[in-house]
Amino acid sequence: MKYKYIIWDWNGTLLDDVQISIDAMNEMLEQRGYSKRIDYSLYREIFCFPIIEYYNKIGFDFSRHPFDGLAQQFISNYSPKQSDAVLYDDAKKALVLADESGFSQAVISVCERERLFTQINPFGIEGYFTSVLGTQDNYAVSKIDLAKGWLESNAISPNDVVFIGDTNHDFEVAQSVSCDCVLVSRGHQSKQVLKKTGARIFDNVLNAVSYLASL
Repeated sequence: MKYKYIIWDWNGTLLDDVQISIDAMNEMLEQRGYSKRIDYSLYREIFCFPIIEYYNKIGFDFSRHPFDGLAQQFISNYSPKQSDAVLYDDAKKALVLADESGFSQAVISVCERERLFTQINPFGIEGYFTSVLGTQDNYAVSKIDLAKGWLESNAISPNDVVFIGDTNHDFEVAQSVSCDCVLVSRGHQSKQVLKKTGARIFDNVLNAVSYLASL
């Protein structure tokens, strides 16, 4: 195969938490007195990293509502809902196919590390991952340092690695560490947004892994 390692994004790639993310945000807009609400279509057009830019696009007034407080409140709204999030229908099949095809698999997420384990463990899939890497806080800034550190500490050549994600930030992370990237278009960003990266785009992760295994 062309690649030895798959680095997975988690939220929106393997875990379908798009709607609960929308619900948590709309709840926060109401709590903070904003009349605006976001729906599925708008969300997937404006969602971006770093998260503070997404909040700015929604229209939060940071002079009245500082980002730190908003970020913490979003997590408070999101946390009770996260048990409602499920794996995409083909996610486990994709992990099994990747394993059977000989890929070593890891997860890198902007999700805070303990929260990431809380989300992964109920599905019984942690055994497919050699590494599960999350951030140290809830501000969802970037995965670049996590990816660099993982490659360096494991002495892995970027040429042997491919990222699978659902946002242009996943593409940016891959570029920052000189790895290839493929994207899936059913997560937190629309296909139109993802097309701007120039990356190969798939409708689901099983098709993505099937393609990678054939190289």
